[in-house]
Amino acid sequence: MPVTPTRRPSASATPEDVTGATGRAAGTTIRIGTWSAGVIRGGQDEVDACQDAVQWAGPGIGTEDGYAMRTVVIVGHDYCGFDLFATLRVGTEVTLGTPRGTWTYTVYANYVTPGRGAPAAGLYWGDLTLQSCVGPDTGFSYLVRD
Repeated sequence: MPVTPTRRPSASATPEDVTGATGRAAGTTIRIGTWSAGVIRGGQDEVDACQDAVQWAGPGIGTEDGYAMRTVVIVGHDYCGFDLFATLRVGTEVTLGTPRGTWTYTVYANYVTPGRGAPAAGLYWGDLTLQSCVGPDTGFSYLVRD
C-alpha cells in the first residue's frame, strides 16, 4: 500500500529553506524501527563529527527520483552507531521526517564493496541510498520511496 507524506511538501521549498546557518536541518530525522538519528546536510567534517547522519549527496528529501538517478544519499561511520545503514534487510522500512513532510522508504537490495571508505562512484541507486562501513568493507542499502 502506498504511503503518502503526512504533509505535502512545498514545491518552492529548497534544502536551504529548512536548514540553519550550520547546515543542521530543522528537525530532520531518520527512523529505522525504534532507532532514530538526526540528519544534516554536509561533507566529511560532519560525518567525522559523529553527531548526526549526513546527507552526503542528492536532492532535497522527498524530491528524489531514483529512475532519473536523483538519489538521496545518507551516510555515517559504523563506529558512530550508523553501522545498520550498511546491510539493512530487504523489506525494512525507513522513515525520513523533515519540516516539509514525512516519507517512508523500503529496502530492496544491499551491496558490500571491498575496503573501508571505498569510492562510491556508481554505487548510489534508488530513491535513497544508506552507506556505512561494515567490518573492513563499505556497505550500501538501497531503498525505494513507498
